[in-house]
Amino acid sequence: MFKFEKEQKVWDFNGTKIGGQPGEYPTVLGASIFYNKQEIVLDDHTGKIDKVKAEALWNRCQELSDLTGVPHFIQIIAEYGEAFESYFSWFDSIDNKTAFLMDSSAPKALAHACKYVTEVGLAHRAIYNSINGSIPPENVEALKNSDVDAAIVLAFNPGDPSVAGREKVLTEGGVAGQTKGMLQIAEECGITRPILDTAATPLGLGSGGSYREILACKAIHGLPTGGAYHNMTVSWTWLKRWKGTSKTPSVQAAGYKGKDALLEQMGHHYIGGMDGMRQAAWSAPDIGCNMIASTLGADLIMYGPIENVEAMITAQAYTDITVLEATRQLGVECKSESHPIFKLI
Repeated sequence: MFKFEKEQKVWDFNGTKIGGQPGEYPTVLGASIFYNKQEIVLDDHTGKIDKVKAEALWNRCQELSDLTGVPHFIQIIAEYGEAFESYFSWFDSIDNKTAFLMDSSAPKALAHACKYVTEVGLAHRAIYNSINGSIPPENVEALKNSDVDAAIVLAFNPGDPSVAGREKVLTEGGVAGQTKGMLQIAEECGITRPILDTAATPLGLGSGGSYREILACKAIHGLPTGGAYHNMTVSWTWLKRWKGTSKTPSVQAAGYKGKDALLEQMGHHYIGGMDGMRQAAWSAPDIGCNMIASTLGADLIMYGPIENVEAMITAQAYTDITVLEATRQLGVECKSESHPIFKLI
């Protein structure tokens, strides 16, 4: 474990603090909701949802955050401005404190979201996701004209996934025709609480740089840093292909017949049979990729579907405790009374 020489910035979102030296504050988790094909979304254009189920999902996140000391943001995903309005209104009705990420692959919807949260007085809780090399002029203007002062700033360089390439995007630009670095664009948009995203890239296409960039962002810029590292698992072609096979390679190699033959050979019953084993094979790296990031100093882990909170938050609490135990020896003092080390040890 380590301590950064550069002073580390800390942003306060209604009491949830993010940033600082490793160990000073627990890692903040970001849970995705209303993503594509999620069953609680009844109409993704209008934003009609099953409010009872959606609230239950968020309440479970809050319960586990209270239990473990690992805090949450919510990552609200929409492709239409009307849906964003519905989702924001719903979330504010059940939680008037927690920060939320505004996430979309549709620039028009994000621009609309900036205007809407300003009009209804929610901009202080909103985090724009994200300022990246593909941000269009319309969205730059929408951010400038809004009261939104927090944003994810993405260090994604499709031409050079190295740390140097990622840093060039942040400070110099040169991606997708951008003449300015992402940090300069963020500053010009009035973003005073930037959170750097190290841009998780697939295995074999610079995934290692995604992790090394955590160290660079913290050491060079001193800003809160993180990412959606579960995307590495999602994009792992071999794992997806293997998970979908009728037999695991081990069964085939041993010449067993029948889907549960390997389990019988192992001498015990595994709940869920071979399907359960494949799910475990998927979930292990899905959680593990985030633990690697946290160990390297990441302050924000956007772990994907909100339904994964049970596994993710316990793993995160474990990692936060071990990091603090190590950095205490380097003179780091925990600044959070609700850190997992005080709740779970």
